[in-house]
Amino acid sequence: MKSVMQQQLDFVAYIQRMLVEGEFVATYKFALLHAIADVCVEQPLLSEQSELIIELPTLADKLITLYWHHAMPFSSEHTGESALLKQNAGAQSKVISVLFQCQQSNIRNIRQLKQSIFYKPTFSAAMATLKSGPLWRLQILAKQEECFLYPHTRSTQFITLNAGIANCFRRFYDLVVYLARNAWLQKIQSIKHNQALIGPQSQLQEFLFGADRNALTKAKPVLVELQANRCFYCRKPMNNEVEVDHFIPFARYANDLGHNFVATHRACNNNKRDFLAAQSHRERWQEQNLVVNGQLITNELSDYFYCDADKSLAVSNWAYQVAEASNAKLWLAKNSFEQAKPTAEVFILPVSKREQSTVFQSSEPAKKSEPVDDAVKLPYFPNIKIACGHFKTGDDSDVEYLDAPLGAGKLDAKTHFLALASGNSMNGGKNPIQDGDLLLLEWIKPEKAGSLRGQVVAIERYGIGGEGQYLLRKVNKVAEGHYELIAHNPDYQVELATADMHTFARLKQVVVK
Repeated sequence: MKSVMQQQLDFVAYIQRMLVEGEFVATYKFALLHAIADVCVEQPLLSEQSELIIELPTLADKLITLYWHHAMPFSSEHTGESALLKQNAGAQSKVISVLFQCQQSNIRNIRQLKQSIFYKPTFSAAMATLKSGPLWRLQILAKQEECFLYPHTRSTQFITLNAGIANCFRRFYDLVVYLARNAWLQKIQSIKHNQALIGPQSQLQEFLFGADRNALTKAKPVLVELQANRCFYCRKPMNNEVEVDHFIPFARYANDLGHNFVATHRACNNNKRDFLAAQSHRERWQEQNLVVNGQLITNELSDYFYCDADKSLAVSNWAYQVAEASNAKLWLAKNSFEQAKPTAEVFILPVSKREQSTVFQSSEPAKKSEPVDDAVKLPYFPNIKIACGHFKTGDDSDVEYLDAPLGAGKLDAKTHFLALASGNSMNGGKNPIQDGDLLLLEWIKPEKAGSLRGQVVAIERYGIGGEGQYLLRKVNKVAEGHYELIAHNPDYQVELATADMHTFARLKQVVVK
């Protein structure tokens, strides 16, 4: 059985997925989510893991209450139902129409409604709407049923919240209601009929927090050219249907990064919506935007957008890591999805990209004054401390050249370098590494890295200020795409590799002990 904390984390992740992966052609699902949350705080629980039976009449009554104010005329310039805000893009919803008629019959509040002859037909409309629509569609994510909240039993009498779910609704009531209301509001604002009633304020959120659509036009010709006028997703010619898509959706990360754009068909863009793209798309995006055309994109778009391939990579790693943790669906093609899966390795940028980084720019000795004798000399970075403890900050601001150690096999200054060990987390086992030992390391190229399982590797990540931080650990694969980082000294805890870590070198040998 999951711990309460883990279930609560899964609950929040599921609500996030629901609002992204669910289809919301009307506002009923938002109202239902709000109604369930209300009921959970109104009814006591025997324990944190209690199931909760919610009768459908209770939910129908909640819908009537939630929609009561929505049935009031919004515009004084229109008459009748044309003055009402619509709850979907088609005809006005049945519940709103019935409530509007009640209010036109001098019913001024919910209490009067329940005491009047109008309540029975209103309740019947709410029940019919509930059972035919949102109740059994709320938990359809990316075209598939995922009944995390309650089973889809198709009961005409009640639903039963799964064990612990009612407690999650109670724990995160404010968050759920805020998300439901905000999404509800955005849906109403997106309906064309409503925009004529609301006026310019209907675009307020897009105005304040939306992407710069004018600036996106600057990216379009660049992307069209480097993609040979083919849609990034379906690979077919785009003709005149070109749109610029945020590869990591703007709804997930609300900043314009120059390397995060791809050119797509309008249909592909609309169908992808706010989903993360499938892993195959992700790999092509990395190759196209970060490796092959990384510098071109920076040159062409840096006047309009923030261009940093490393940051774009970090954001994408974060987004897919969250998707994996929450069992999210990834968009593959029109109405086609795949399950988010762990990546095969911790992502690292190829050498051609990393040479643009501030870290290890000196790994090519040609960039420094070179020794003139015939002996093999290797670059040694005195300011890089490969931490045998916790991540330690360093930089490549200084480089020296030392004789290559004897007996280490064929060495090359382009692929091997020297650095000091720092700390004592690797000073155990059969091959201890002591504080101050000189380490011979081999630069890892992604295309030639091979399996890293069981090897001691140097790992890099960036600190808050952008400084490089380095750690030495043994790698162990624990599950598909998941890796443990193990210290030789048992006093240090095992760590899990995360998306912000990059394996940049493997330990070849200890030179000085």
